[in-house]
This record gives sequence, C-alpha cells and structure tokens, in this order.
Amino acid sequence: MIIKESLHFIYEKEDYLWRRFKISRKHAHHGLEGIYATSKWLQTSIFKEVVRDLTCYLSDEPINFPGELAIDDGDTFEPVIYINIMSVTENFQNKEYLIDLKKNRTTCFEYAAFVLLHEIGHYIHALIGGSGQSKKERLFDYFDRGEYHYDRFIETMKNGDTYEEKKRYRNIPHEKAADNFARQYIDLICDR
Repeated sequence: MIIKESLHFIYEKEDYLWRRFKISRKHAHHGLEGIYATSKWLQTSIFKEVVRDLTCYLSDEPINFPGELAIDDGDTFEPVIYINIMSVTENFQNKEYLIDLKKNRTTCFEYAAFVLLHEIGHYIHALIGGSGQSKKERLFDYFDRGEYHYDRFIETMKNGDTYEEKKRYRNIPHEKAADNFARQYIDLICDR
C-alpha cells in the first residue's frame, strides 16, 4: 500500500484548528497515527498481496467525507482509498463511533483505523464478490450492484445528518459488510 499525503492544516497551531475548523489537533494527530498503524498492519497481514497495488491518498482538506474507495481510471487502472483526517477527526469528536463502531467509548486512533479498514473492507468484498476477470471489472461490478441501495437511500434522505438517517445508511448492505470487516480486524491493530 502506498500512502500519498496532502496535509496542509493539521500541523497548524491548536487554536487555529479549533477556531477555524472546530478540530482538536491532538485528536487529528492521534487519528493520523491510527491510519499509519493500520497501513503498516495491512502490509504484514494476510491481506498484504491484495493491498500491494492500493494507494491511500491522505488529505486534510475541510470536506465532509472521512473515507472513500474510488477508481482512478486514467491510462492505468489504480484503486484509491481517500481518507480525510479532518473529517475523521470531526466525526470522532461528534461521536459517530456510536453508530459506526457500535462502541460507547473509543480513541481517535481506533476510529481512524476503523475508517481505513472499512474502505479496505469494500475493496476486499469487491474483489471477492464482484463479477469479472480483472480487478477493475470486479470493482466496477461491486459498485454497480450497490448503486440501487445508495440511490434509494439518497431518494429518501432529508439532510443526511440525523441519527436515523446515519443508522439507515449504515444498514445499506455494502456499508454493513464493510463495517463488519472493519470491526473484525480492528482489535489486531489497536492491541499492538
């Protein structure tokens, strides 16, 4: 797994991050450690061959999604996981882990590790369950098969940020499977 960074804000002073983004610098750095520890674990785990050609693009732009599996489909096929440490930290501070991790207490380290493992879960499930000869075909098939459920969620969504909507989103089959994957391996990273 290759990690590419585009970090501009999390190294600013604590009061700047809090004033501008309502983000704790300590939490952001702790979450960053969780991402690095997860990446290191993945490269020595049973998944090391699967994640070898995966790129993790780590940024701190102030956007509202913590993680996403995508396909950079330019001249060469490249699966990419985007992780936004600012959004991970904000979600941690807003106690999203109550819904995602199903825990009453956790650390930003563990929550960030969960977010990355969740995206890895999507990748693994796509490679195992997607139809096609190549990784690219299997990933596209996986995305296509999930589209119906995501579209249905979006059609009925009002704001997307209520507790009920977040719980409903977590019950989309692809999301539920990726959450289960992440919960299955999170202790191996956090118990190190």
